[in-house]
Amino acid sequence: MLKHSPGAPWRFRALASACLQARRGDNLVAVAGHDELSDALQLVRSGALDKAVIALEALLAKDPSDPLALAHLAGVQVRRARRTEAAQCLDRAEAVAGTTAFTARLRGDLHYKASRYAEAAKCYQDADALGDKGAWSLVQLARCRVRLRDIEGARGAASKAVERYPGDTGGWLVLGDIAKRDGRLKDAEDMYSRAHDASPSDAFAYARLIEARVSALSPEVAGREVEVLLRTTARGNRHLQALLAKLRANQGSLGQAAETWAQALSDNGDPYSRRMYAFSLLKAGRKDEAAPALAQALADDPTNVVVFRNYVRLQRQRGALGELRSTLEQLLPRAGERSGAFHGELRKLPS
Repeated sequence: MLKHSPGAPWRFRALASACLQARRGDNLVAVAGHDELSDALQLVRSGALDKAVIALEALLAKDPSDPLALAHLAGVQVRRARRTEAAQCLDRAEAVAGTTAFTARLRGDLHYKASRYAEAAKCYQDADALGDKGAWSLVQLARCRVRLRDIEGARGAASKAVERYPGDTGGWLVLGDIAKRDGRLKDAEDMYSRAHDASPSDAFAYARLIEARVSALSPEVAGREVEVLLRTTARGNRHLQALLAKLRANQGSLGQAAETWAQALSDNGDPYSRRMYAFSLLKAGRKDEAAPALAQALADDPTNVVVFRNYVRLQRQRGALGELRSTLEQLLPRAGERSGAFHGELRKLPS
């Protein structure tokens, strides 16, 4: 995967320099003399991803081979779950400036989101070898190896992450997950505690720590403890809301679990909460409510295989073939690598 385009050494150096400074998936690098790119990256930082795409595409209209703009556009498209567009931008950036730590990491993110964990692991290894700064590539490498059931490899990558970047929560969280998987609950709590100490404002690390601490309690008692936290010190923590929904589902209270996800969706509006709300409605047997929720979850990411299959199955069960056709036709232009599956289902439907 490691390649270099000797025909454009200045571009390679510029992109490599930017990649060395970029942190995780945001890559908010201010490049001297490139004010328009800095403005675009400010939009990324503020979360205005659609506007960032417009700004970056305007830059590329002036110079279609600008590797910095191409790589940053790829990063934005990864965050927007537009994997086909992201891959195309990465291909163009690497054709001009070769593979860098930045582009290798982004390609790893693409593979990871598509559940191609072996390919993602290779990309994250390349990113680390190319001098990627920050813990992201090592942590993601560890997560890939967990998925591939290479627990020793995962432990090694996570340990390297905490050794290099002890102030980053990711490595500690992976080590905690590994300990929890092995049944070493006290060790898991210790690792989650270190993650929380490294970043007290990290809502996910805090939720992991609380989950470890209430793991010995019954789901009912643990649920009450989490409810108290959500009403007081951890108000709006969507990860704790997810834990509460899980505990309620474990109690058999599927309706309450769905309502918990509804609250999380109301508070945060994030695609994950919407997806889990849809699935919780499905588990609770509330199919008529689950159908539009699943449709919206599919609209968030038309390439999500699990959402796609559940939505198609549900609409067929409901006999709502007209709704199914309308949704698939509407989302087909954004289906990317999943367009074949969309066409296949549309061909099965009566005209």
